Amino acid sequence: MTISEVLQARRGDVIWNYVGTIVSMGSGFILLPILLAFLSADELGLWYAFLAVSNFTLLFEFGFSPTFARNIVYCLSGVSSLSREGKTERGDEIDWHLFASILKTSKLIYAGIALVALLISVTLGSVYVASITSDLEGLDHWLAWGVFCVSIFLNLYYLWTITFLRGFGDVAGESRAKTFAKVSQLVVTALLCVIGLGLMGAAIGFLLNGILLRAFAKVELRRHEKLLESARTLGGKVSRGDVKSVLDSVSHLAVRDGLVQLSLYFATQASSIVCSLYLGLAETGTYSLQLQLANAVGSVCIAYISSFYPSYQSAYTRDDVAKMREIVERGFSVFWACAIVGIGGVILVVYPLLPLVKPGVSLDAWMFVALAVYTCLLQQYSAFCSLIVATNRIPYVRAYVLASVCGILCSIVLIRVFGLGAWGLVLGQAIVQLAYNDWHWPGLVMSELGLGYLSALREGYRWLGGRLSRRLSR
Repeated sequence: MTISEVLQARRGDVIWNYVGTIVSMGSGFILLPILLAFLSADELGLWYAFLAVSNFTLLFEFGFSPTFARNIVYCLSGVSSLSREGKTERGDEIDWHLFASILKTSKLIYAGIALVALLISVTLGSVYVASITSDLEGLDHWLAWGVFCVSIFLNLYYLWTITFLRGFGDVAGESRAKTFAKVSQLVVTALLCVIGLGLMGAAIGFLLNGILLRAFAKVELRRHEKLLESARTLGGKVSRGDVKSVLDSVSHLAVRDGLVQLSLYFATQASSIVCSLYLGLAETGTYSLQLQLANAVGSVCIAYISSFYPSYQSAYTRDDVAKMREIVERGFSVFWACAIVGIGGVILVVYPLLPLVKPGVSLDAWMFVALAVYTCLLQQYSAFCSLIVATNRIPYVRAYVLASVCGILCSIVLIRVFGLGAWGLVLGQAIVQLAYNDWHWPGLVMSELGLGYLSALREGYRWLGGRLSRRLSR
């Protein structure tokens, strides 16, 4: 199989990739009324605390997932060796031994990470759960936490399936697997909540999502059986030395990318943990609910351009600057169009419906708008940083780490000293990110591609307007 054949097999899926990603991310809106209707205020807060811990443990893969996926793309684009940073020499054929070595190394790494995450979850994670549930009676919440621990292990152990799909450029397959798994979670969670299992039902649904996501991902991988078969037959035996060589090459950026992912966690999900420690479970539930809505909007915004990350990586390998510019112009014009529609849609449609699902629920629309704008700005510069790391470099580690630490400290000060409550969480993070990250990294990418931010958006909207007019004229 030649490089051109591999790349050809991935064309024509962009629209389905985008739609599939939106459906997968939008499922959170459907799960939300189920949780509101059947969980108490304390259970809802505990649910979000569980999710925050689960999301934290996903960070234990410490940047290996995007790094392995990125290097698989490089390998399929013809590189003959892996580089710790920057470009490597590119040939006209796929190095199947290198390809097989990357695949085997990723499986071994994920097995080790999953075991470490499970150990930490049942020890330190249980201490955290005990500290926030001291006022709750019974063992139901502990049984639900046990299910979450199993979910954490499985999610990390089988992460290689999603990594392979992403590395093969099959964002559509990845989106399909996530969508089918989410739909299954919604159905099972609703049924179990209706029969009275409450938090345990939600936890079982979460576990099922993880199991089915990996099952569906393996089904999608069958579409790439030629690649996997070539790795087995043409790649030869992968030795310990090969594994060590691959690990040495990828760990340089993986560790740095892991620090970035950890920083992003503190800039978003960790606020739920801070809220639970300082403001109580009930207010944590309300705040996290609005944060979930804001994150859903941000996820939909980034769905389009994230579908093109493999294409951007491949274009970088081929020195195709025109293609890289096109992806940026179109990607971020769609990003901000989705942001405006998404924020307006939540305020005008979702908020009026929430009291019908959960009578007495009280949400602050202005806080949601602030959270949504903050989340969109964060997602935007994160997307630009993903384009930077697609060029096999990661210059933004210090800025991410410093911003996340300062954001958490600033939020705690605004809560404890100034008494701003949940608003302190929003303002503390936003002030710090606006000081540097929100504008510096987009500016760096635009400068390197010879683009201006406003001119890039203008070109993108000209393209988007042309697409819409052609659709409407049919």
